[in-house]
Amino acid sequence: MDLFGDLRKPNTDEFAVGFDLTDSYSQVSFCRFGDDKADTLSVVPGGASYLIPTALFKRREVNQWFAGAEALKNRENDGFFVDRLLERAVSESEIQVGDESFRPSALIALFMKRTLSLLSMTVPLSKIASLMITVSSLDDKMVEVLTEVVASLGLKTENVFFQNHMESFYYYTIYQDTALWTRDVLLLDFSEEHLKSFRMECNKNTTPIVAFIDPGSYLSFKTADITDLIINSDEARYADRELNRLLDEICEGRTFSSVYFIGDNFRQEIFGDTVRNMCKRGRVFEGNNLYSKGAAFSAKDKLKKTELSESHVFLGNDKLKANVGLNVLKRGEPGYLALLDAGVNWFEATGACEVILDKGNKISFVITPLTGKNPEIVDITLSDLPKRPPRTSRVRVEVSMLSEMRMQVIVKDMGFGELFKASDTTWKEVINL
Repeated sequence: MDLFGDLRKPNTDEFAVGFDLTDSYSQVSFCRFGDDKADTLSVVPGGASYLIPTALFKRREVNQWFAGAEALKNRENDGFFVDRLLERAVSESEIQVGDESFRPSALIALFMKRTLSLLSMTVPLSKIASLMITVSSLDDKMVEVLTEVVASLGLKTENVFFQNHMESFYYYTIYQDTALWTRDVLLLDFSEEHLKSFRMECNKNTTPIVAFIDPGSYLSFKTADITDLIINSDEARYADRELNRLLDEICEGRTFSSVYFIGDNFRQEIFGDTVRNMCKRGRVFEGNNLYSKGAAFSAKDKLKKTELSESHVFLGNDKLKANVGLNVLKRGEPGYLALLDAGVNWFEATGACEVILDKGNKISFVITPLTGKNPEIVDITLSDLPKRPPRTSRVRVEVSMLSEMRMQVIVKDMGFGELFKASDTTWKEVINL
């Protein structure tokens, strides 16, 4: 079930947009629903300058704001420069700008509005059918902030979604030629303070095929240490050897179809030996707009799935990893009623139904992990349920996720028509999946 309402089928002249939002730089990519490729917004018309500084500047005593590159240009002028918007959104209730206080979500929304206005010269905002916002990591606090942001954007579409960079990497990958991901795929991310890696593999023995991504974080490999390296210096050669050694450890015992070096801090002229070594393992690519393109593909996939996205499911940290339902009788025959589907974001997973209890006062949930483990039956006892004849107690069952592994169940007695009035008794329990 979607967090923002029912999805509708888009027209071929409408667009899906991916917005990569980070504390340093942001990027926006877009794809038409009738096309198979995504483009990225360049802040230089006709160029390939994709990085938009995630920052704002407000003139002193004047209600004039600048965003992105314009904010950086005005930074030394008389006014207030505001950056680290995401970091401050999850840690501060308000941001002080001169004598005024602003909710962090309001400033993020202002930055996004100004950025989307740049996009409007290429993609009319009225033609955006779905928008995916992707961030480095996604927890309940970030979901809360982004939900506030979306409410302030004023977009005509209700199809706005959130995902982390890991899932954007997954969607970017499955929208590429299948020859590029028949085996493992490796991503090296130089865009943050230290090097990160994502290694994606698919378990083809399951139906649907389950894709996993193993993340790595290397605190000792600081990207700030490589930005000013001089080509062919001893320090540059040492950094190349260290990265080569690290990748040998990551790749040991595995075969790769493709390898991606991303982030503005990556410098191919410094890591020449490493790149040549990785070319022996698979196809090698370099760039810095992979996450925004992956987000655009994901936004498109939310409304118009492909055959490959139908046959694959990604199980990341933000994903529900089990199917949840009830064993029921339908027209006297045993059946299964699905409530939650594995593979959706836990914060979007909700389900509800009304059932008539056959006998007793128990509801049995069937939890089927996608990892291949046997299904588990979890019973909830409705203590103090009014005593009635068999099949005369109707209850409403609502389920939602409190986290990726904790499901909240709310059951309400609905009675049985005029025969047995509803007691309005409610039961609430939490089940660990």
